[in-house]
Amino acid sequence: MLNVDIPMPPLPYSHHRVVTDDGVDLAVQTVGEGPVVVLGNGIGVSKPGLDILADHLRDRYQVVCWDYRGVGESWLPDKDVAFTMERHAVDALQILDALGVERAAMLGWSMGVPVGLEMIRRAPERIVGYGALFGAPGHPFRAAFPWILAEAVHLGVRSSTVNPWPAQAVLSLATALPPVAWAICSTLRFVGPWAHADTFHANVRSTCGANKTAYFNTMYELIHHDASDLLPFVQCPTVVVAGEQDWITPPAAARKMAQATPGSELVVLDRTTHFGIIEHGPALWEPVDRMLTKAFG
Repeated sequence: MLNVDIPMPPLPYSHHRVVTDDGVDLAVQTVGEGPVVVLGNGIGVSKPGLDILADHLRDRYQVVCWDYRGVGESWLPDKDVAFTMERHAVDALQILDALGVERAAMLGWSMGVPVGLEMIRRAPERIVGYGALFGAPGHPFRAAFPWILAEAVHLGVRSSTVNPWPAQAVLSLATALPPVAWAICSTLRFVGPWAHADTFHANVRSTCGANKTAYFNTMYELIHHDASDLLPFVQCPTVVVAGEQDWITPPAAARKMAQATPGSELVVLDRTTHFGIIEHGPALWEPVDRMLTKAFG
């Protein structure tokens, strides 16, 4: 397990700006040297949410991560833009273009899982390895909840795209009262009580500070997106990692994903929630490292 009592030291990121073809100004961070590994974040979460994973990889790889459009230090233009999983994948590929990177492995956490699949759909020759960490290829809430509850969640997200303030009030309360938010979320096993609390609180602050239009429209697109059709055609080395206590994207969804993906490795970690990347050390690093070793030969 991680030493959850020690704050993460700042990583020596290099910072870049990449303007997409539709005018979004993306904040991009790189650290380390070597073959390139792209990290796709969870919804609303900016760079600090990936620091623990990036720190593990940076002595052997160049790690590339970015703030999704409307999140963190990425800025939206004064016009309507798309927030689909396909569009986030195009953003990632345009970032690789701007950095002069031809081929990379992709590790996606939560929303990063479908974003990674859409990168593979568009440029399979450029993605040499793929890690699906605590996520689902599509319709995540239908994988997590009974049909009627999933539809209620969908309706709530839809209403938040029109009127985000009730949901924003909950996020603001969580930011204002970190111990209360931690107690509730860890009791409900939304996050494990053994997780790196400082990183979790950084994730909450990032989500609360995200552009509301971007966040709720991205959530709407995420819950209606499905890339399951692509799974039988994924040819790069793949690892699917699930948490035994993850009720957001449960192990059953991971097993189904792994069964549909030729040659993939399935790993289900005990005592692990949806936030497994900030709960585990070697138990998570080992399958990720195996996949990257296969990807880069």
